[in-house]
Amino acid sequence: MKKIIFFSLLGVFVIGGISAALFMRHYLNYEGAPVTVEIPQGTPPKQIAEILKSNGIIKSTFMFRAWLKMSGADKLLRSGTFNLNKNISSIKAIWHLVNDSGTPTFRVTILEGWRLEEIAEELLKQGILTDKDAFLNEAKRIKAEGFLFPSTYRLPKNMPPLEILKVMYQEYEKNVLPILNSPENKTNLSEQEIITLASIVEREAVINDERPKIAAVYLNRLKIGKRLEADPTVQYSLGYNEKEQRHWKKGLTYSDLKYDSPYNTYRYAGLPPAPIASPGLNSVKAVLKPEPDFEALYFVADNTGRHIFSKTYHQHLQTIKAIRGK
Repeated sequence: MKKIIFFSLLGVFVIGGISAALFMRHYLNYEGAPVTVEIPQGTPPKQIAEILKSNGIIKSTFMFRAWLKMSGADKLLRSGTFNLNKNISSIKAIWHLVNDSGTPTFRVTILEGWRLEEIAEELLKQGILTDKDAFLNEAKRIKAEGFLFPSTYRLPKNMPPLEILKVMYQEYEKNVLPILNSPENKTNLSEQEIITLASIVEREAVINDERPKIAAVYLNRLKIGKRLEADPTVQYSLGYNEKEQRHWKKGLTYSDLKYDSPYNTYRYAGLPPAPIASPGLNSVKAVLKPEPDFEALYFVADNTGRHIFSKTYHQHLQTIKAIRGK
């Protein structure tokens, strides 16, 4: 029995000062999006090549069949369900069809506003991950926070962390980048700054139509050099709260607001150094198209899921007093 040997070489480059978005794109964008294909039992090699080509997995049926003939693997191809990536070489496709056993996929939903730890926990819960720490270490190493697109995925069990990150980042590229690169995008913010602000908006907003207003408030503050004073940045800084058994501490205190972290926008002006969660598409759009002619600098939750916005600090204090009392 002839064996097909496939070698995959990944080049890792460390570039000082590169943004998380560019780092992610450089490191993960070496194959296409995942796709699940079904190879029925008894399917001839010619038809298998056509199935792979029609799903974007290989570029040439001729090259696929040529490699099959040269390797002698035409009689070794398996049938079943296979999880492959688009735009891979014929050699790699053949390797998978000879060596893989047609692993089934499982549904997992990643919600908007989740931080890396929450994503890892859900993947572990669904059996996609076997080692949460390995996933988090890999995700933090390549600066993935904020760039894992919230969506529903179908992934195989025991999937390598880097492969999971690649799948989720490719969804980000597919859904977010076209908006960022649109001629209608008139913002002066960088890609990373947009995603960072969108992640804050995502954690603040409950009602969708308020996202552009919340984004406008923060953009107004950035414009005049006023600290954002966004509670989610403090919650992110504090990390997991044992008492509340949650990653986003609900009952923030004055002591919490003084917590020394570059992510704490109560202490430091400007945007945090990186996103604090994975924003959904609507939050990204809100940053790119904030509420027009909206001069508010403050907002406070009104206990219904909505917020009340104010132009001045005095108005803001009066609103807080009306909602919460003295």
